[in-house]
Amino acid sequence: MKAFRTCRNGSFLCALGVCLVAGVQPSHALAADAVVVDRVAVRFVSPETGGSARPRFLTSRELGFYARCEASLEGVSGEGDGIYPERYVRAATDRLVARQMLAQLLIQRGSEPPDLPSLVLEARAELADRLGGASVLEESLQREGLEDQELLALLRDQVRAAWYLDKAVSPILAVSEDSLREAFRVMAHPFRSLKFEDARLRVRRWLATERMRAAELEFLQAARTRIKVVAVMTPPPMSLQPSPLPVAR
Repeated sequence: MKAFRTCRNGSFLCALGVCLVAGVQPSHALAADAVVVDRVAVRFVSPETGGSARPRFLTSRELGFYARCEASLEGVSGEGDGIYPERYVRAATDRLVARQMLAQLLIQRGSEPPDLPSLVLEARAELADRLGGASVLEESLQREGLEDQELLALLRDQVRAAWYLDKAVSPILAVSEDSLREAFRVMAHPFRSLKFEDARLRVRRWLATERMRAAELEFLQAARTRIKVVAVMTPPPMSLQPSPLPVAR
């Protein structure tokens, strides 16, 4: 199984993971004994985020954290210390790219979600629920060397993206009582041990996020032809080498 590694000292993606993100030869290399706190792992360009004049960047710590989250949501732990199958790097990249694009579209409309700081804290609480609790979230942040303020900045993009999708694409945030009860009954959510009335607010928040996760990937798929994603660094070599994969453009 192909995999990627996030190193605990500096917590950056090793060669396989970065190449898997973009499927291209990175443009810079590191010496095998280099010690790096963090680096830009991916550069992407899209019309929504300003085109080639304003490229956007994803750091290795951001990708490491979100790849860890994607793996955790499927009940997958790292193979050893921070090694994950390739699909989680892909999933993390897709979500971060989509959220930046959607967030920028909302900003271009000259609007913001009401009470953005509170919504960001709700998104953080929802992520903690999704991962298995506040302690799991804190551990994941620590293992990837990501500060809480950095997470909140990423979650601001998530909230803006969800708000844009809800207002401009398809309603995803308003959850009816019937939908809520049906989701609690049939969907695989983290609140099985709770009674419906005790879990109502958390299930509502979880279901809205589920809808957002599906909608953002639909948006990204439709936008593939106008996005360019490039790996911009190679960390120290590892024994397992990646095979070339197509670039999303």
